Amino acid sequence: MLARISPEARYRAMIESVKDYAIFLLDAKGRIATWNAGAERIKGYSAQEIIGRHFSVFYPPDVAARGYPEEELQHASELGRWEDEGWRVRKDGSRFWANVVITALRDATGEVMGFAKITRDLTERRRNEEQLRQSEERLRRLMDAVEDAIFMLDTRGLVTSWNGGATRMLGFHAAEIIGRHFSRFYPIEAIAEREPEDELGDAAAYGRIEKEGWRVRKDGSRFCAHIVLTAVYGVAGELVGFAKVVRDVTERNQLRELEYASELAARIEATREEEKKRIARELHDDLGQQLTALKMDLTALTGDDARPEARADGALDAVRSRALAMREAVDHAIASVRRLAAGLRPAVLDDLGLVPALEWLVDDFRQRSRLQIEIATDAEDIAFNDAAATAIFRIVQEALTNVVRHAHRATAVTIELKCGQSACEVAIRDDGVDIEPLAGSAERRPSPSGLAGIRDRVRRLGGSVYIGREAGAGFAIRLSVPRDAVEV
Repeated sequence: MLARISPEARYRAMIESVKDYAIFLLDAKGRIATWNAGAERIKGYSAQEIIGRHFSVFYPPDVAARGYPEEELQHASELGRWEDEGWRVRKDGSRFWANVVITALRDATGEVMGFAKITRDLTERRRNEEQLRQSEERLRRLMDAVEDAIFMLDTRGLVTSWNGGATRMLGFHAAEIIGRHFSRFYPIEAIAEREPEDELGDAAAYGRIEKEGWRVRKDGSRFCAHIVLTAVYGVAGELVGFAKVVRDVTERNQLRELEYASELAARIEATREEEKKRIARELHDDLGQQLTALKMDLTALTGDDARPEARADGALDAVRSRALAMREAVDHAIASVRRLAAGLRPAVLDDLGLVPALEWLVDDFRQRSRLQIEIATDAEDIAFNDAAATAIFRIVQEALTNVVRHAHRATAVTIELKCGQSACEVAIRDDGVDIEPLAGSAERRPSPSGLAGIRDRVRRLGGSVYIGREAGAGFAIRLSVPRDAVEV
């Protein structure tokens, strides 16, 4: 059947049946010579209505008025082919976005005898592109409004995008930093330790990392940053880069430190007040009573109402008895004063050093409690400086106090003080049983202010501390401080 149809007729039938494209011919002056079904569907004109009319009828009036249709034909004549996109007008006056290709047709002598024009309706694509552009613009504005620095890196760590928050935080404009390696934001010591490369490796391995550390602005100033680095993968699952979010947490950390310092100061003040009350109570109940008894004895010896015959007959025995009682009272008073003074700061710590002071402390707790306390140390020959000696003594003192007051069924405590070449370590462990305390009860709970004081003392020595229960054992306090921070 097709064999009996000429190639020209087959071609014409194919063109006329195409409905997705407007395909038609123009003569050399731009008048429409042919019309297909796609042209009728897209532009709304039938063949009888449009053939013979100038193709400028498809252009908005202002575009046609300035001669743009003729310019298109001129370009096609000179170049052989002209392609453009723009607004076109249907028969009903509605507009659509069109892709237009005009091709010059020449005769055997090379003269232009007309033009072939193909028009495609791209309104839907343009609408989608415009929606995408607007969405991207909203996202860009949103990203620029965010105070956090948000930017993209390629797989090598080179910056590929940059938001307004990054400019405000780090000081670089996009033109200055895009294409440069993100290690520019790291301190020199972090770069020497290959921290940027390690972060990329970890993010690629785990998908996402989150950390805090020091970063450097363009002007060289440092700030504390919270960073989130996320690996970004392509459609095929390949790594295409990284998304990085940086937040300046310098003020937050400073506020946290201030809050901690304020809380610690309050706890220290509360502890001081408790200590003052304890000393006042002991002075009143113990030393006060002993001195009152001593005063009464002195009054009895010197009283004017004593009978002369009593003084004559048994004066010597009475004086001797009174004197012995007063001496015993004075001895008790002296012992109380010494105990109070030792509680404030034992003289042995200043006179003999840390290790003898710890041994004295252990003996004192053994006498005042039923605990079996053992101390082991290899630090007898180390000369501890005053700050370190005081801190370690107070830490052990607080730990033993916590055991006496809060440990459940504890019978034994071990204390270790070991010093290596680089650090000194202290461990205090008890064998108490871990139980749940009653709600609202502080019973068997270590003192929060005491534990905070321990942490603060260790921090000031530049060390680290663990406080908590150990598997299969009781409560433990383990700390390690640099040796050069404790020696004279």
